Amino acid sequence: MYARAQTTSGEGSTPSNFLTLFHSFGYECLKRANLHVLDETHVLFSAGNYIQILNLETKALTYLPTVGGRGIGSIAVHPSRKYFAVGEQGFEPHILIFEYPSLKLYRICRKGTETSFAYLSFSPDGEKLASLGSTPDYMLTIWDWRREKIILRSKAHGQDVFRVSFSTEIEGQLTTGGLGHIKFWKMAATFTGLKLQGELGKFGRTAISDIEGYVELPDGKVLSGSEWGNMLLWDGDLIKCELASTENNNCHKGQVQEIFLDEGELITAGSDGSVKIWDFETIDGADVLEEDAMFPMEPMSEMHVGEGVSIVSMCKTVTENNDTNSMWFAQDAAGGIWRLDISVSLTKKAPELIQSYHAGPVRGIAPCPYTHMSASMGADGTVRVVDYLRKNALVCKKYKSGGSCILWPGRNVDSKMATLIGGFTDGVIRVMTLAHAE
Repeated sequence: MYARAQTTSGEGSTPSNFLTLFHSFGYECLKRANLHVLDETHVLFSAGNYIQILNLETKALTYLPTVGGRGIGSIAVHPSRKYFAVGEQGFEPHILIFEYPSLKLYRICRKGTETSFAYLSFSPDGEKLASLGSTPDYMLTIWDWRREKIILRSKAHGQDVFRVSFSTEIEGQLTTGGLGHIKFWKMAATFTGLKLQGELGKFGRTAISDIEGYVELPDGKVLSGSEWGNMLLWDGDLIKCELASTENNNCHKGQVQEIFLDEGELITAGSDGSVKIWDFETIDGADVLEEDAMFPMEPMSEMHVGEGVSIVSMCKTVTENNDTNSMWFAQDAAGGIWRLDISVSLTKKAPELIQSYHAGPVRGIAPCPYTHMSASMGADGTVRVVDYLRKNALVCKKYKSGGSCILWPGRNVDSKMATLIGGFTDGVIRVMTLAHAE
């Protein structure tokens, strides 16, 4: 979904209300941190040029277009959940701060990056906002967002930076992670004023890795993931030790996407579709005698969400009275939004897929010749049929090969018009039949 800002002045111009969005079946499931909790019944994510707010009970969607009209780079929710930030894309994009639940535009932060915001993060007290710019500038900017003013800024790195976060325990300390690096930052007072000072992590004898998931520990150490699935414990800018499973030598089978410290437990989620809970005290005190040795340990609990699931991000649900709960939402790179019960209990609930979408580009759309249905073909190999008038997803079928095009023939091919013809990247044309078409 893409919408360019329109003007209404001048002869032949297009009215701003010429087209209105009726419904969206889209979700950018591959975008980092594109799922956030607003309250007990609503989650927030982006698709194209729109912020979408999903009511989990009714499945109704609320749409909020951006001001610039050139796409969305990143979103973040304020700790109070009374505001959320939207980092736009385009030439010198803005950061828009909206009130919730009124959805009124509250503040605009300008000139934070050149083309797109890669990540946004509020400080634990909600007073500051950190933003990361994408290529070509990769700028890390600390904002006094209420005053729409820049406090500090610095080039974060020379390559892609994936995320930024404030320490929950140590004032003025931040961490960034990205392509082949992790960096530790301090907002330090110097003779010339407040400065943003960064120290690049040194991998030493450990293989250099992209850093997606990490968490700041209370004493200032940082626990990060790695591409091969183990965890790295950083003390200052050096790796104190590498944590590995005693059984298969890997904490996860693939990239560790998320790490959380929640109610005294460490939670990891990986691209392997697994969520694991680890003992915090053991990890916090982990150490090895030999430089190349690994610290072995096993999770206290683990869950495999589902076949083909690849977790990108997770966020914890909220309750009306902020009571302790074990329910989380997970963003799945395979196109899903999951509700997970990660409690260590024999009565915990099974993972629940609450929404399903195409994962990646939609390669083709074919409307039904006689009713309000359409079929879509995704690069992920899924064929989906929806009733766009009733705003319902009707059926989904996944194939091993990616899709490239789709056709819904008329009565000259099938009198019931229940036939779909799809083209796939493996060179196969598949003829599909809707079993319950009317």
